[in-house]
Amino acid sequence: MKNLATLLIIPPFKDIIYRESKIKAGVPGSPFLNMALIAADLRANAIPVRILDLNLYDDYKAVLEKELRDFKPAFAGITFVTPLYGIMKEIARLLKEFDPAIVVVGGGAHASAMPAETLESTQLDIVVVGEGDFTLSRIIKGEDLAAMEGIGYKTGGRSVVNKGRHFIENMDSLPLPAWDLYDLSRYVSPGFMAKRNPAGWLETSRGCPFECCYCNKSVFGRAFRSKSPERVVEEIRHMLSCGFKEIHVVDDMFTTDVDRVKRICRGIIAAKLSFPWATVTGIRVDRGDQEMFDLMARAGCYRVYFGIESGDQEILDGIGKKISPAQVRSAVAMAKKAGLETCGFFMFGLPGETEETMQKTISLALELDLDWAKASIMVPLPETKIFRELDKAGKIKLRDWDKYNLYMPADKIYDHATLGWDVINKYFTSFYRSFYFRPSVILKRLLAGVRNGTLMSDILSFFKTKW
Repeated sequence: MKNLATLLIIPPFKDIIYRESKIKAGVPGSPFLNMALIAADLRANAIPVRILDLNLYDDYKAVLEKELRDFKPAFAGITFVTPLYGIMKEIARLLKEFDPAIVVVGGGAHASAMPAETLESTQLDIVVVGEGDFTLSRIIKGEDLAAMEGIGYKTGGRSVVNKGRHFIENMDSLPLPAWDLYDLSRYVSPGFMAKRNPAGWLETSRGCPFECCYCNKSVFGRAFRSKSPERVVEEIRHMLSCGFKEIHVVDDMFTTDVDRVKRICRGIIAAKLSFPWATVTGIRVDRGDQEMFDLMARAGCYRVYFGIESGDQEILDGIGKKISPAQVRSAVAMAKKAGLETCGFFMFGLPGETEETMQKTISLALELDLDWAKASIMVPLPETKIFRELDKAGKIKLRDWDKYNLYMPADKIYDHATLGWDVINKYFTSFYRSFYFRPSVILKRLLAGVRNGTLMSDILSFFKTKW
């Protein structure tokens, strides 16, 4: 019988992406949802599969070699984003060094954005472009690559990229993730990131119709597609039965359809499912009402994250965010009224920034009195609108993708059009110091740590943070 064994590999990203981060102590510890989905489809097609998360080991090379000897895969899939380009290349090299016959497939946002370049500069044999939930099983079963949509591949010494695949319309058709392929006991998030461990990722929808200039839509696109509330509740039951104690919603646009969110919450309440959850990838401040936030709280949600980005209206308009500071204030107030913790995502170095606009961002964060705040510096990821504009203007300085990291200085990547990097970095650092060094915030965090039993963890995290 032909060997179809497939090893799905998650690169060791934590020390790469977060090593220079001011919030290194806040690295989440959850198993990857995309690999659990792909693995579920492989198993449905009788394909032997394992998931290897190299973040769980100190010596990832030794662990990878042992897994290759034990499992003897004929296929390997690697998921990666732009700053993991270098480590992906190294893993692909190790796979081919171990056995040149292993078919190595890459997927994720970077492969989808730049498939031809990715193929030409790595030892990947195939890249999956866009949604890949059902693609890998078709590759493994031997379907004709030339006729397969949504892939790029090497043939005759050249790289070929086929036309894109249609987006999945019926989100309920996705299999329940194969969470049992992970050892959930090894996944631990810091106390201020999760009330209970292990915490798992829940996807209830895909696609975002908005056009923020820094956002890459190459995988899920702009068409909003959602699972039914009934399917979402079923998936929550599945996650809890697999051993998750907390759930983190990771949609691009969870609250696009406010009525659907309310029906999901009512379904959780009716099913008497008791678990803490949070919207960790952020929701829009212009999508929601008081009833929605109240229902979220009743259904077990304890924290909402908002994508705020800037405190200046002209900057928000310029990046295509299509929100206002007034909407920010209203949404945060409604969430607080519902008894939810609030967290805001902010960004510095956006197009058109001045010292005044960055100070407005800091001032808004302080005025909102959020429970948590997180900031990053704008990085022009490949195939985003801002990358194309900066590239056209000759301001992109290098294409060393490992440097394209939201949590590292961006001065080596590109020249900002209106500010020097010393000024941007000054306000970026000032944001964290201004927000977290307030006596009211320190007291709030100490009381919360005592109440939640995370006081020592919170103190250790504070000293790990780069202020």
